[in-house]
Amino acid sequence: MQHIQQGYIRTRSGRTPKAPIQSSENNGDVSMGKSGGKSTRHNNNNNDVDGVDGQNNKLGGSSRLAKHDPLQTYSQNLTNKELREVRDIDALDKQNPLAVTEFVNDMFNYWFRVEPLTRVSCNYMRSQTDINHKMRAILVDWLVEVHLKFKLMPETLFLTHNLIDRFLEKKVVSRKNLQLVGVTAMLLASKYEEIWAPEVRDFVYISDKAYTREQIIEMEKDMLSELGFHLTVPTPFHFLSRFFKAAGADKQMQLLANFLVECALVDYGALKFSNSMLAASCVYVAMRCLNKGRWDANMKIHTRYTESDILECADAVSRLQRAAPTANLSAVYKKYSNDKFMAVAKIAPADGLGDDMNS
Repeated sequence: MQHIQQGYIRTRSGRTPKAPIQSSENNGDVSMGKSGGKSTRHNNNNNDVDGVDGQNNKLGGSSRLAKHDPLQTYSQNLTNKELREVRDIDALDKQNPLAVTEFVNDMFNYWFRVEPLTRVSCNYMRSQTDINHKMRAILVDWLVEVHLKFKLMPETLFLTHNLIDRFLEKKVVSRKNLQLVGVTAMLLASKYEEIWAPEVRDFVYISDKAYTREQIIEMEKDMLSELGFHLTVPTPFHFLSRFFKAAGADKQMQLLANFLVECALVDYGALKFSNSMLAASCVYVAMRCLNKGRWDANMKIHTRYTESDILECADAVSRLQRAAPTANLSAVYKKYSNDKFMAVAKIAPADGLGDDMNS
């Protein structure tokens, strides 16, 4: 069996017990911009809204919940014309118990509220002495391939990304152990999200036995301890699911937005933007690329961002999209160039977004 070593990432060609894994491309990245941006605060005002009738509530949910729904408060910022555009995006799912339409607005109110608590600093890499943002990019790019080969749920990739950044923010890691952090984060995310999760031996194999089973288990305990066993966090994937519904997105738009947000996962500069803003911006860029939909009142209410709020992030996302075909780290581009994903990676970028690659 031929061994492949690339930088500090070790992997193995051929077949693993579950799936093959190919080595990633040479390191390199296109930054979304300087990482000194400030986090964006959301309008999560919990003031009551009087006179809300649950049966006629355009935002959905029960009347009891609607009276305390920040979405209702946020809708007060809309013009009369925009208010007439507002629709109940959950209307078609009222009879679907899995859609939990009575509670879905409360659930997302919670995600918005705790989002700042689960974010990492956009400058956390300064505390690391032996690794840098380029090494992080190589690791995430490789994990995108591992995730695809293992046929894991999308939620698993996003949680893996979150666990890696949160752990690296809290603990200094040596270069030789960075890949160990990555495979352990994916192991934990798989246990949390998957029905049938890959086993420890699978991660030992795909890392070309760079780490032993005991080392992965020890790192698992260390990571859980550092993170306080806190694995329930809002990722861009959570917000995308809601924003797609507000946008009435078809499959092509959803895949394109997913491609854009996965491009951002690799880029360290994307940490300057909150997960909800990143998700909203990717939906916006997908709309512009496909000329489908617009940033109407429903998008403003459910994303809690105006079009002007997301333009900076949308420009940064579009720059990543333009750079993707020639980027050295190409796992995401290759993934979404496949017909299985409607080859959305090959869709032309939108005019007027990210035109200046040097900005």
